[in-house]
Amino acid sequence: MARADTLCNQSLLEAGERTLDRTIGEPGDVKTQFVTREGTYRLMTLSEYSRPNRVGYQPQGQTPPQVRVSLVTLPDQEERICFNYGKELYVYVYKGIKKAADLSKPLEKKVYKGTNPTCHDFNTTSASAESASLLIGFSTGQIQLIDPIKKELSKLFNEERLIDKSRVTCLRWVPGSRSLFLAAHASGQFYVYNEELPCGSAAPHYQPFKVGEGFTVNTCKTKSTRNPLFRWLLGTGAAINELAFSPNGSQLAVVTQDGLLRVFQYDSMELLGYARSYFGGLLCVAWSGDGRLIAVGGEDDLITVYSMEQKRVVARGQGHRSWVSAVAFDWFLEIESCYRIGSVGHDTQICLWELPEDNLVPPRPRVKRRPDPLQLVGTPACPRLDECPTLEPLVCKKIAHERLTSLVFRPDCIITACQDGYQGQLGVYMRGGSNMIH
Repeated sequence: MARADTLCNQSLLEAGERTLDRTIGEPGDVKTQFVTREGTYRLMTLSEYSRPNRVGYQPQGQTPPQVRVSLVTLPDQEERICFNYGKELYVYVYKGIKKAADLSKPLEKKVYKGTNPTCHDFNTTSASAESASLLIGFSTGQIQLIDPIKKELSKLFNEERLIDKSRVTCLRWVPGSRSLFLAAHASGQFYVYNEELPCGSAAPHYQPFKVGEGFTVNTCKTKSTRNPLFRWLLGTGAAINELAFSPNGSQLAVVTQDGLLRVFQYDSMELLGYARSYFGGLLCVAWSGDGRLIAVGGEDDLITVYSMEQKRVVARGQGHRSWVSAVAFDWFLEIESCYRIGSVGHDTQICLWELPEDNLVPPRPRVKRRPDPLQLVGTPACPRLDECPTLEPLVCKKIAHERLTSLVFRPDCIITACQDGYQGQLGVYMRGGSNMIH
């Protein structure tokens, strides 16, 4: 433990103490392994998942949606993995690092016309050996519910785009619920649906339900209950980029294109706290396993760590040279004295960070500066660079030729997704040998 604390503290630098070596390798300089204090992570090429057809998919006139990854563990401990690429969506039996992936036998393959799948989410509460509910959001605003195991289930929500015409950016099942889910849109609104209820045949009319600081919640004016149950509008309508529930399911973190992180008590619809990016939009958000910290990443090329207890930004990480597209806490390496955070970005790099517990103490009082009322710069929600500890990456490696879009920590591996021009490849990196976590 002492050695881990020492290594962890070495990763914490005060801003401006020394410059970071963040040189991106040459186009062919892609690493297939990297070393951390717990061992060597190695790319398992036989365990990679991708489109089975190696012929390139070339989108016409637009950038395809980011490759996203969803996993679910069934009661019999078997797992299913889902990913999207262009107009296609695939579901496979996930075999982990010990067996080769059979790309010729997807459980589900869907090719859509006139729209692209943009996000998806399995219902972990209702999943069984015979059923796994999977939500899919689309670039044209619709939402589909399928079951890749049972094959019988297929429902559409917002089919006529009467509720929202903008792209679906994130879907999340409400923790502990078999039927409730959230759908976030590029319009700056997210909706609460019940998959057992229909949508109306006309555009919904709303009435106020709750008004808070920088957000409003509405319900539908209807004689009978129908979808959506609630409509949340955040700020002035900047796109919602990602939603994340806390580990206990009681709190909801939301990041938006206007650079704001907002944290709500979900059931009571109370705003608990907020933070802002140094500049640009926030694209991704994740919770620590104990629910004390939230990490976000975005267009400022930084990862930013927010403390729920202190209601302030406690650290920033500088290591990426382009937008941070996905961030995650490694719950399997979370110890009392240190947090492990991972991030991937458009710079094709994976960065691993360690945040020591010592960094979470309240900061020394500083000379007060006049805050910026619009951007929150110089406040606890967005401290200046010299007012906040800066983390140096423990690992920063180029692992792909194209931008990276997803990151998932597993007990025995790390899964990444790459916006590959031909396959939308998922990389699986095995944790080092005897140090694998069980």
